[in-house]
Amino acid sequence: MLKVHKFGPAFGLPDASPFVIKLETYLRMAGLPYETVNGDVRKAPKRKLPLLEENGKLIADSTVIVDTLEARSDHKLDAHLDAKQRAIGQAYKSMLEEHLYFVILALRWTTDDGWTVFEPTLREMIGRAGVPSMLRGVISKQARKGVIAQAHAQGTGRHNRAEMVAMGSKIVDALAEQIGDGPYFFGDKATTYDATAYAFAAGVLVPAFDNELHKHAKTKKHLVSYEKRMKDKYWAEG
Repeated sequence: MLKVHKFGPAFGLPDASPFVIKLETYLRMAGLPYETVNGDVRKAPKRKLPLLEENGKLIADSTVIVDTLEARSDHKLDAHLDAKQRAIGQAYKSMLEEHLYFVILALRWTTDDGWTVFEPTLREMIGRAGVPSMLRGVISKQARKGVIAQAHAQGTGRHNRAEMVAMGSKIVDALAEQIGDGPYFFGDKATTYDATAYAFAAGVLVPAFDNELHKHAKTKKHLVSYEKRMKDKYWAEG
C-alpha cells in the first residue's frame, strides 16, 4: 500500500497544498490504491510535503513521485502524447507550479484577508503534527514570516497586490484557453498534466479565498467546467 504524507483537508479541498492535491489526483487517475497519513514537514527529507511512502522508502517532491510511478507503469497516462504536446504540457506545468503557485501563496499568506482565512487552518495543521496548543500561535507567526521571505526572494512578493493578481489572472486565462471544451488538458484522454491543472484550478476556484483572483477565475467557464468534471470523476467519494 502506498502512503501519502500530507497536510490534511482544508477549505473544502483535499489538502491545503496544490502539490498534495496533484499527487493524490494522479494516484486516482492511475488507479493506484493509497492511504493518507498526517505529514510533518520538520521530518521530511526536503522539508516539504507531499511524501510518498512505499515499503518503508520515502520519495519526496510531487514531480519526482509522479515521474517515478509513471516510469514503471504498464499503462502510462502520457503514452499517447507527441513531443510537441509534451513540451506544451511541461511549459504549463512549470507556469502553474513555479508562478501561479507563488501568487496563490502570497494572496493567502501575506495579505490580511488571506491570512485571516488561512491562519486558523494552519494552526490545525500544526496541531496534527503534534505541536502543543500553547505553541501553535507562535509557530504560525514564524511560518508566516518565513513564507513572506520566501515569496520576496522568489520575486512575486515584491509586487503589490494588483500586480500579483494581474500576473495570476493571465496564467488563469492561459490555462482556461488551453483546456477549452476539454474534457481534459489535451482533449479526450487524461494525462499527468491534468493532475497539476486540476490542483491549481481547484486552488483558485475555492470559495474560502474570495479575492480578486478567485473572482476572475469564476468568469472562466472552461476552467469552472473542467474543475467540476475532474472533481466529479476523481473526487466524488472524497
